[in-house]
Amino acid sequence: MKPAFLARKSHKWIALLAGVQGAVWMLSGAYMVVVDLDFIHGDSLVRNLAEPLPENLGGLYPISSVLQRFPDSYAIQAVSQRNTPRYIVQRNSSPVLLDAQSGAVLSPIDSEEATLLAQHYYSGSAGVEQVKRLSDEETKPIELQTTGLPLWQVTFDDRINTTFYISPNSGELVVRRHAFWRIFDFLWMLHIMDYDDRSQVNNNLLRVAALVGTGMAVSGIWLLFFAFRSRPAPPGNRGAVST
Repeated sequence: MKPAFLARKSHKWIALLAGVQGAVWMLSGAYMVVVDLDFIHGDSLVRNLAEPLPENLGGLYPISSVLQRFPDSYAIQAVSQRNTPRYIVQRNSSPVLLDAQSGAVLSPIDSEEATLLAQHYYSGSAGVEQVKRLSDEETKPIELQTTGLPLWQVTFDDRINTTFYISPNSGELVVRRHAFWRIFDFLWMLHIMDYDDRSQVNNNLLRVAALVGTGMAVSGIWLLFFAFRSRPAPPGNRGAVST
């Protein structure tokens, strides 16, 4: 097989392999650049995440009593949820939500409270379509990826299928998802070539794609050598004199 023919053949097939993934990179990258990242994160869909505490905080349940009841706690946070002061007690196991006025344990919250909290966090006007408690890791939606369970899944009946995930232990909004985020996540999976948990940007498939791209460049340089090499004149034209 002649070297020039081998160079053309190699470059063609390597370019075909690299071109498919290259097109995927360009299309997915275009979506990531065009669509605003804050919108993808769902910032415009959320309110009341940093709800201020009520001005009158007199008569709250003593922190010392909380520490006595939960000796394994390492942090106690006073928050306002639905205009009500509460304590989130961080422990080595799972957090506990307390009524900051009476000291009553509120967690794990039920579906009604999860719905009220999701509506409180939601900046839109759509109603709640579905509420579901997720606790099985094997059936966990791919959009939660490495986020731990249990969680309350609250889906709103809007055009972009907004979904809030509420912690049953703390009442906090842990994750928010919507249709444009899901498109972004799918394209991100294709972009980094991690088809498992979509988070590993240093994987073997990406290395192979990089090697194929390098091979295309090398074969192109090889082909370029033959393209610019001087060719002998056809036999009929040798020795011809122009007039």
